[in-house]
Amino acid sequence: MNMTIRVQAAAFDPGTEVNALHAANLGIGAVVSFVGYVRDFNEGREVSGMFLEHYPGMTEKALAKIVTEAEQRWPL
Repeated sequence: MNMTIRVQAAAFDPGTEVNALHAANLGIGAVVSFVGYVRDFNEGREVSGMFLEHYPGMTEKALAKIVTEAEQRWPL
């Protein structure tokens, strides 16, 4: 199976991604996703943005481990 995982800073449309996944494999049973939004206020103070930090090498290694484990557990 061809598996694609991306960590990116650029904006994307989740609906477009799900449609592309479904078009490539009509046999998929489910898609689970989470889309979060930053609140405009927190603890009475205005929120102006959110910063998410990750270490690329560690992130990619952790994602690869998840893929390997999933491939071992299920027929992907």
